[in-house]
Amino acid sequence: MIMTRTLILLFISLLSGCSNFMNLSNEIEAINSLTNQYTVTLSEPVVGSAVIIEQITDINESDIDGYDAIIGGSSIGLQMSNEIHYLLLFEDKNKDLTLQPDEAFSVIKLDNYQDKDTIQVTLRINEEEIPHAFVNRSLTSLLNIEINLVEIGTVVSLTDPPFAKENAELGMWQPLTFMLNNNTGLYFLSEYDPNKIPILFVHGINSTAADFTPLIDKIDHSKYQVWVFNYPTGLSLSLISKGLGNFLYTITSDYNIEQMHIVAHSMGGLVVENYIQQCSVGNLCKSVNSIATISSPFGGVSSARQGVEYSPVVMPAWVDLDPDGQFIRTLFNDIGKYQPPHFLLFSYNSGQLFTTGNNDGVIDLSSQLSRPAQLHAEQIRGYDESHLSILDNDDLFEDLSIFWKSTEQSHLQEIELYN
Repeated sequence: MIMTRTLILLFISLLSGCSNFMNLSNEIEAINSLTNQYTVTLSEPVVGSAVIIEQITDINESDIDGYDAIIGGSSIGLQMSNEIHYLLLFEDKNKDLTLQPDEAFSVIKLDNYQDKDTIQVTLRINEEEIPHAFVNRSLTSLLNIEINLVEIGTVVSLTDPPFAKENAELGMWQPLTFMLNNNTGLYFLSEYDPNKIPILFVHGINSTAADFTPLIDKIDHSKYQVWVFNYPTGLSLSLISKGLGNFLYTITSDYNIEQMHIVAHSMGGLVVENYIQQCSVGNLCKSVNSIATISSPFGGVSSARQGVEYSPVVMPAWVDLDPDGQFIRTLFNDIGKYQPPHFLLFSYNSGQLFTTGNNDGVIDLSSQLSRPAQLHAEQIRGYDESHLSILDNDDLFEDLSIFWKSTEQSHLQEIELYN
């Protein structure tokens, strides 16, 4: 009976959204045809710093076409343009995004790995073989902006095109088009001010940063500056969180950020927790005062599992949202040296007069309050709101403000203890 009902629901979904599945299939096929995938593994793990990976088309030219970073751990999966022919890896010991002669490095020629998808890398200091065109030049100065598909630190308004509602659906079903249309990045809502504490907002699936507008409007802008992470939500959560880590490493290095808060809604909470897991292993989360997750499905989403099992085209995000998948099972594993305080906020008003389940109209309470998430959280608080209306709740904002203030008072002392 359950199987029959599921198949009927999926059949209805296919009838109503077949163009979406066709678009998704075409986008995934295009991404796969334009990219190569590798797993890069360090022969010796790096502790306390990141390993920057610069993607280079021509080693004789002094620019790069993209970058990544190993932030915690000893390996990384890369999916990058098939026009990239070299990788330059180096240990960024002083966190300045710049290769210096006293930093261990390695240059990888990808033509030597055409029949392999695993690259073993040994980083060494070798002044004779160091690529001088890239020495003492910061990553941001080398980046070829013309073909880079992300924005970092661009000042915007939430009424700008990247945050339009139609782009939310585009990011879910056509992630490549979303990126090609310059909708992806970590944006500032005002010019950077070193005297204000950043608050970064991370949205959920089928959404954009504009969903946070009611909450952002309540913030004391004389004390805080607002940043937003806008991204295509149909992609793998692991890939998205890795991108978030790269953006934050770049920003915090460029501006020497010592304090910041992160607020995430819905699926964005999973992205942020996965980022924290990665950076805490490398002890690189010291600039993060706190994280607050709002109505996040830490136990996964059952409909995502159905999509993985029965859909003709599987959205990568569904794989990570599957309650039985590896992403959900390991989300709170491998906790590193420094863990920012976590405030778990949940919603429980389904918005329906008659309801057969405990949810906020979108996410089940059992998922928002999964046991691993509760054990991980420093504070937990619930609100009689729906999945989206919670972002305009005055009590939530007051609770957040108190939480931010308390973590700011203790943050610098905690960092000294971990050094």
